[in-house]
Amino acid sequence: MIVPNPIIAKISELTPEQVASICDHTFLNRPEAFRKDGVNASDERRKEFENFMNEMLSSKILPYAVCVRPEDVKHANKMLKKHDKTSIVIASVVGFPDGGWYTTDFKVAETKLAIKHGAKEIDMVLDCERFKKELRKSKFNHVKKDISAVVKAAHSKKALVKLILETSLLTNDEIISACKIADELGVDFVKTSTGYALSGAKAEHLKLMRANFSKGVKMSGGVKKDNIAELLTAVSGRDDGMIDLDPLKVRIGESGLLKELSEGY
Repeated sequence: MIVPNPIIAKISELTPEQVASICDHTFLNRPEAFRKDGVNASDERRKEFENFMNEMLSSKILPYAVCVRPEDVKHANKMLKKHDKTSIVIASVVGFPDGGWYTTDFKVAETKLAIKHGAKEIDMVLDCERFKKELRKSKFNHVKKDISAVVKAAHSKKALVKLILETSLLTNDEIISACKIADELGVDFVKTSTGYALSGAKAEHLKLMRANFSKGVKMSGGVKKDNIAELLTAVSGRDDGMIDLDPLKVRIGESGLLKELSEGY
């Protein structure tokens, strides 16, 4: 993994290239999202995926990482190699988008498959419902085992883990507790959202996450050029208008921001 030299920069003066340097450009659609009468969903999704990759690869502004589903990692890796863009990190998701729907074994299998095909980062969805129940009892038996299993599988192959909290479903106290558990279990990032819940990244949640987690924080869900300055200020953990543009400390999950940046920030 190639990590650029961290840059302390003024948020109000960030260039499109600087913003892109901490972006995870994301394509997580499922085949059924493309199902229409008379249309082959697999063919439609393949075209959409290839268009997504080609548009990114032809852009003058490139992201730090591309985030795709486990089944797409192999294809993303192949396209990055073909275009000599292997400096772009591949991330993938497990237990997505509902952390409670998938078993721990399934999440570990997804993790291993994604890493085998070239992923260097794993974005895992927290089982929010189980987390809430166990928090009330102060016994995190299932939740800790679930997270630990994915962390162990990923870290054994030197891949990072980002825990998606789905902050719109949690209270402030629950966000703090989730961050502390993530820290305890060796998670590398905490992340706001899947993009499939009620709302995405909010400044107040990012401040809580930065204050209660010792490593990386990723904003995701509804990040646009109109709100990015506010969100970056919140995630920076600073009050001087500056931010440390270290992709191991701050990340932006987005699917449309890169295009906005390329058209003028």
